[in-house]
Amino acid sequence: MIRLIVNADDLGSGRATDRGIFHCFARGILTSASLLANGYSFAEAAREARTQALPLGVHFNLAEGQGLSGPIPGLTNAAGEFPGKASSRRALLSGEIATADLERELTAQISRVFDAGLLPDHADAHQHVCLFGPAGPAMIRVLKQFGLHRVRLPMPAEPADGDPGGELGRELKLYRALAPNFQRISQAAGLSTPDALWGMPLLNRLDEHRLLALLDQLPLGTWELMVHPGHLDPLNPFSGPERVREQRALCHPAVLRRIEERGIKPINFGELG
Repeated sequence: MIRLIVNADDLGSGRATDRGIFHCFARGILTSASLLANGYSFAEAAREARTQALPLGVHFNLAEGQGLSGPIPGLTNAAGEFPGKASSRRALLSGEIATADLERELTAQISRVFDAGLLPDHADAHQHVCLFGPAGPAMIRVLKQFGLHRVRLPMPAEPADGDPGGELGRELKLYRALAPNFQRISQAAGLSTPDALWGMPLLNRLDEHRLLALLDQLPLGTWELMVHPGHLDPLNPFSGPERVREQRALCHPAVLRRIEERGIKPINFGELG
């Protein structure tokens, strides 16, 4: 059997992104989403997720925006703001950040999701920050404390020889090197993960033709496909035309047919086992 979780990241980051995610859940192949506890539109997204019964995970964020627990020495500025993807990774690898401070912030984020009346079934990490330094072990400990036992494995599923060049290619090489350790510590802690993560080489390039080709490649197993659908938002640099293309792809009739033709079983993290 081929089982596939189709998970949209960044729910709660902005109204345009949120509308696209809910549209894909109602009319496309989307099976779940990951909610940013420190996102701009968190409260509205949480209310709509409850209304639509959208299966949710916690999109732990140690890279961008405002933290919820105050400043973290060595990571945030004095106002508690995260420094961005590259700087956060360097800081986490420096060995100068107290694990207790990370756990305090991650606890604040997951608590906000529960306090909104939601019952998350998994967690993942914004910008895959769980692969760097103490962030992964801190995340796993917090998940265990809250009784969550399912987590994303940021291991690219596609063969490495098909990776693109440039910055994205370097990112994928880094993920392939770091993900096996995160897989080991997750399994040692009794957490469940999909077998690997599809779609990472298609970041900002996923359309219906590429999605159909990806679905044709899926072997037997339990997989996750990470997607980023949405509507255009001129105030959000991460809500451009590439998100609209993904939304169309996820709802395209040919994609819906291909899922059925191949006998792919759509699931969410709660059904992972």
